[in-house]
Amino acid sequence: MNLQVQAIVSGVKKIGPDMLISGFLQPIPDLSPVIPQADEISALDPTVSPYDTKIISFYKTWDPYGALSNFSPHPVRMPDEDGTYFMWSSVEHYYQAHKFVGVDSPLARDFVEQIKLAKSPEEAARLGRKLQRENPELVRPNWESVKIEVMYRALKCKFSMHPHLKSMLCSTAGSVLVEGSPHDLFWGGGREGEGLNYLGRLLMQLRSEILKENSKLKANSS
Repeated sequence: MNLQVQAIVSGVKKIGPDMLISGFLQPIPDLSPVIPQADEISALDPTVSPYDTKIISFYKTWDPYGALSNFSPHPVRMPDEDGTYFMWSSVEHYYQAHKFVGVDSPLARDFVEQIKLAKSPEEAARLGRKLQRENPELVRPNWESVKIEVMYRALKCKFSMHPHLKSMLCSTAGSVLVEGSPHDLFWGGGREGEGLNYLGRLLMQLRSEILKENSKLKANSS
């Protein structure tokens, strides 16, 4: 049996003509298909029929459904560590900065501020990834276990703050949402559906919650 692994590099040192790379290995999780299994579709969003599936793909912000992307220029007002609210320029700004939030280091706090002030979501993404790659010791130790929760908090804020985006999201009811990144196999769907598509899954979960809440409000008002 073959086991895929990915290396987490923690240090590089030159010894004579050779390079000593230190770090550790961890298994790469099995990749699920973009379209979940029938029972999983129902769990994510009961409005989606697994037997007559329509796919809505989004990636670039200028796509028809591009506003679903983290890179859409829609600010989110979220609290800092001390409870003070700050208006982040985009979901991507918030997500990338939170790789370093809570780390007891002046440098990590400086990274958060740098990402906060990034001029665009694309710059925030480049900066966050670069700082993570070059300073792995300053990434919060629980990042892999909390990053989905961090993303979901920001998404909920985005679609609650911008009613027209909430309407757009609800208009996709019954469809599977796929973040069409060909490179990001965690948040995106990959080139041939080999990605985990977690962004699409979170959006479908949020859509289901919004639709349920809307139904309750209608029932209470009737």
